[in-house]
Amino acid sequence: MKLLFDDEVFIRQRYGGVSRIFSNVIESLSKQNNIEVSFQCSYTENEYLLQLFPSVAHFLKPYQFPLKGKIVRAIAGGWSHYKINQHLRLNSPDIFHPTFYADYYLKHINTQKTNLVFTVHDLIHEKIPQNTHYKLMAEVKKRNIKIAKRILVVSEYTKKDLLEQYPFVKEHSVDVLPLAQSLSLVKEEYVNLPEKYLLYTGERGGYKNFVGLLYAFAQLHPSITDLQLVCAGGGRFRPDETKLIKSLGLFNHVHQYSFSDKQLKYAYINAKCFVFPSNYEGFGIPVLEAFACGVPVIINNKTSLPEVAGNAAMSVDANNIHELASAIKEVILNTSLSSSLVELGLNREKLFTWDNHIKLTVNAYNRALS
Repeated sequence: MKLLFDDEVFIRQRYGGVSRIFSNVIESLSKQNNIEVSFQCSYTENEYLLQLFPSVAHFLKPYQFPLKGKIVRAIAGGWSHYKINQHLRLNSPDIFHPTFYADYYLKHINTQKTNLVFTVHDLIHEKIPQNTHYKLMAEVKKRNIKIAKRILVVSEYTKKDLLEQYPFVKEHSVDVLPLAQSLSLVKEEYVNLPEKYLLYTGERGGYKNFVGLLYAFAQLHPSITDLQLVCAGGGRFRPDETKLIKSLGLFNHVHQYSFSDKQLKYAYINAKCFVFPSNYEGFGIPVLEAFACGVPVIINNKTSLPEVAGNAAMSVDANNIHELASAIKEVILNTSLSSSLVELGLNREKLFTWDNHIKLTVNAYNRALS
């Protein structure tokens, strides 16, 4: 079996769930004797890929300047697109599996010779069509979905969402490949953090419901005054976020950090609770990361999160500020409940492995060829 991956996601992301997934997939499949993997990357600042291929050019990584991301994507991406399209025309691999949502290759792929396998991580772009960027991405996804031989999704919820959004998709052409976490493989690195804190990770805008968490924390704070809120990743607080934090009287109690994986693991391990209030997730790797690090978890009871967490997390309506605040307070103060959630989480995380994800990926490729 001859596979071709592009490097689209590794040009776009320095960290991120999608690039973590594909770095694991490419590494694992490259070691299999009956699979020939074609993958090349001319430039990246992606931490996961550089661990695998440290010789890949990344000379601009230490520097920041205006429009850096756009310039890198234009130059490195343009060259990559040319090479991928050339490979598709000249070599006709059995399977082409793009690593991110793109369409530069659609005119160059001969679907009689090469099977397109396309991963749909979630349907968030389709859910918010008023966002111009999301609308464009949804159109790109749809063009891929129409010609894909197999469509890969990361949860049963996302499969259901996909079939409802695109009625022309045949259910038998969709494969569910649950994800796993990799944080347990790294050694934690000390970070000077508050003594007692809640942990929130990732992006904070829109459907992530970070604002709801802020209001819940503000409601909770008078009764647990020494509790802090640590936000990992997502960039510095925007002016509107800072304004809201100040207006809620939380300016000295909410903190943002940019962590390496080692530091993120330390942050999970030492948190009193991990809160994931997102209103929409295709899977939710941070839930598994928190489980693996032995921290009690509170999730929103929506979309894929209950499917991933099972009974190992406290599930609440995170849009109900009082309910979310009460859940956090209960987990923080009830040591018996906290210990029970930790034990359940450790056992739940063991059900999700990269070996299983790779096995299911190969099975999907074989179906594409049959």
